[in-house]
Amino acid sequence: MRGLITFLILTISFSVCSQQIAQYSQWSFNQFAINPALAGVKRCLDVRTAARVQWAGFEGAPQSGIFTINAPLKKKKKRYNASFHGLGGKVERDVYGPFNNFALSMAYALHFPIKDGRRLSFGVSGGVQQLAFDHTEVSTIEADPAVAQSVNQMLFPLIGAGIWYNTKVFYVGAAIDQLGMNEWSDIGDDSRYRLHTKIQAGTKFTFENDNSLLPGMLVRIPPAGPINFDLNLMLDFQNNFMIGVGYRNVDAIIGFMKVSIKKFSIGYSFDYITSNIRGGNFHTHEISLQFNGCRRAKRSNTACPLFE
Repeated sequence: MRGLITFLILTISFSVCSQQIAQYSQWSFNQFAINPALAGVKRCLDVRTAARVQWAGFEGAPQSGIFTINAPLKKKKKRYNASFHGLGGKVERDVYGPFNNFALSMAYALHFPIKDGRRLSFGVSGGVQQLAFDHTEVSTIEADPAVAQSVNQMLFPLIGAGIWYNTKVFYVGAAIDQLGMNEWSDIGDDSRYRLHTKIQAGTKFTFENDNSLLPGMLVRIPPAGPINFDLNLMLDFQNNFMIGVGYRNVDAIIGFMKVSIKKFSIGYSFDYITSNIRGGNFHTHEISLQFNGCRRAKRSNTACPLFE
């Protein structure tokens, strides 16, 4: 029983403080997944999915998958700069150790074009999430009949909110997840979801050959533990091919690649782990697929707030 208690303490403290919410290296390829204020911001149907294997080969390491879809609602007013609405949906599954988190949510956003390509947006999201704890995945040093051989499943409401502002060459946004701060009553009296704040920002520099340099930053503020941030630098070749590098202050150096063919794109990233887990060569792989119904244009000639 002592082994079980030790395992639970380590697992829960790691998961609660560090990664209650799945993280993705390719966050800049799907920013609606971060912030509900981006639902419908592109004025076309946008569908994206990604799969992530974190610390491949490490027993109990996180494995995550996500699917998102969003689009604008039809405007009653015909003026280009009139405010408009957007809707979106997200399905996500995150497995780590004996925990399995499945979430389904919808998002609504209201967008206010200002002028000269500037835009202010507000969004909210709501849904349900199921957290499961599989006792059968826990082993003790000695056989213990007190260890349950079952799965605890808890269902919670899922609530989030976000804000977004962009110009033609700059964007900044912020979002808060887990506003319900639901208790994990079947696991422990002091176990619960905590508020998670995320801040995103980026800009672009366009060259004479219509290629672009895209610096970006995502800051995650967890309820406990250190603030972690991703810094990305992407080089885009006329919206057809992209390569880049990234740095995560807590554990990784990241390489990116993205290829676009008409309205479809495929992305891949590799995290070279720099933390102590690196000793076992447990690195991270992530792949994404995307469909964007917007009319294709060179990045340098578009005012799209996500520069894609």
